[in-house]
Amino acid sequence: MSRKLLLLVLIPAALLIAGYFALQVYLRINIRKEEKKQVQTVAATDSQQGKPDTLDGQKVSDLDLRPLFIERLQQVLRKSSNGLYNLTIGGMTVDVLASKISLRNVAVQPDAKVLAALQNAGGLPGDVYHLRFKSLEIEGVNLDDAVTSKTMDYKLVKLVNPVIEIDHGKAKEKPKSSEDFSQRFLKEMEKLSIEKLVIEGGNIVVHDKVQGSTKKLTNVKVAMNNILLNENTRQEKDRFLFAKEANLEFRDFNSRTKDGLYNFKIGTVAVDAAKRKVVLRNLSFGSTLSKEAFVKKQKVAKEMYGLSIPTISISGVDWWPALNGEELKATEVETTGGKFSIYFDRALPPTNKMGNFPNQILMKLPVKLDVDRMKVRNLDVAYEERNPLSRQSGTVYLDNATMELTNLRNTSGAGPVVVNGTALLMHQVPITASFRFDMKNYKSGAFTASVKSNQPFDGTLLNSFTMPLGMMKLEKGELQKLQASIKGNEMGASGEVLVLYKDMKLSLLEKDKGKSALDKKDVTSFIANLFVLKKDNPKEGKAPRVEQAQFKRDPEGGFMMLVWKTILVGVLKTIGAPEKIAYKKGK
Repeated sequence: MSRKLLLLVLIPAALLIAGYFALQVYLRINIRKEEKKQVQTVAATDSQQGKPDTLDGQKVSDLDLRPLFIERLQQVLRKSSNGLYNLTIGGMTVDVLASKISLRNVAVQPDAKVLAALQNAGGLPGDVYHLRFKSLEIEGVNLDDAVTSKTMDYKLVKLVNPVIEIDHGKAKEKPKSSEDFSQRFLKEMEKLSIEKLVIEGGNIVVHDKVQGSTKKLTNVKVAMNNILLNENTRQEKDRFLFAKEANLEFRDFNSRTKDGLYNFKIGTVAVDAAKRKVVLRNLSFGSTLSKEAFVKKQKVAKEMYGLSIPTISISGVDWWPALNGEELKATEVETTGGKFSIYFDRALPPTNKMGNFPNQILMKLPVKLDVDRMKVRNLDVAYEERNPLSRQSGTVYLDNATMELTNLRNTSGAGPVVVNGTALLMHQVPITASFRFDMKNYKSGAFTASVKSNQPFDGTLLNSFTMPLGMMKLEKGELQKLQASIKGNEMGASGEVLVLYKDMKLSLLEKDKGKSALDKKDVTSFIANLFVLKKDNPKEGKAPRVEQAQFKRDPEGGFMMLVWKTILVGVLKTIGAPEKIAYKKGK
């Protein structure tokens, strides 16, 4: 949805203003005062007697100015759009006593011949509109003012059940006009004042020919209060389309990705333009397929994502560019609750993931980001991976994840993006993490990270993912503390790792053919526990062992894998296990 769209929705109101101005000129030249009074008297009498005052194709009096009024509106629209759009009106009712005009079955459609000519000449605009509304009502119309005044003061402008279809395609860049809508309007009128403008039950359908998708916005509502357009308010920054207050809402937004694998939905979008705030409710992004069907669709290994968030609040936002998909500029974005899931099956051929670190991805986004802070509250994260060697899946859970991101910008020369967060590992172990992504050196993927966990827990808690993914089982042992500081880029990482544990014993596993369960390597495990592995850190009476870890990036692995593998190298060195275990791909 674009700024052009809302202006086009308001075109009938603007056309009415232009029509009234045309009436002023016409009446001054062609109608005497006595004729004008006769028109008003006849209309008022009909209204009092309950007679319908409509056109609907019926023959009207020579003094009835409504045909002229409609014809003038049609001319204004054709001229303002260079002949592209035609206006049709099914019926018109005038209530003089109530100072009210109603237009019924209004439609704005492109002229087929003009459309074809523009297309052949390569001058077709990027967006072509098809508009229909059940009714358009204006209250507070004073016919005397329409004749004698250059100001328009209305109590209410109301559009009911508008249906707006947009054919969106590519358009050639054209120089912007030196005059905008407000400047052209103020050449004809001194002031426009509307106490309230309302759009009810709107439906917007966008046929995106560039992306090959269709987007639908249903139950669109708009309420704008205290609209004032004059020379003083034309450029006031605290007004939205010349209104002091503007609230917009639409429901049931639904869009499917071009490949058909994902649906993106938003239950409700509410915009408070004056407060520069947008609230999204019931946002979801998920695949239309099951895990098995998703994997079958792929030729190479790809993650399958799922996201659902009950509430997203965006403050200090320039929301027009955001809704246009051009720029998200805001002081703060806050999410509350939700679930984020990732599923990854390693059975398919791997892909090269170089150039896909967070700061690299951020700079590649087609949308410009300029967000001071982003707060994530109580998000549950689940990462599930299937190991083709064990033919089993393991899941890592991070519950109640809370993160704060600062300086979320993807402009050249931007400062570092900083992420601080906490979560519960495997539903119960508190961990703290901090990441700093260098945006000046984003091409290398430069970053620093620290991970901490100070609460002791039973090591067997990790078996649900160490067994299927690492082919290793912790038989017993208490993990007391983990602390890691890492620095790296997309080529690799290094850092210092401290892991404290007590009375550790583990078993190495293997997968025998024809069996679904993993078997223990008895001899290998016995030798490892007896002669290789170090049961405790620190050993009694000695200082804790702190290891220097280094890991060379696997081009097929992502950012989190690099962080995890670097920590794993430090853990393996601490317990006395071979570092090469960290380089196993599980195949």
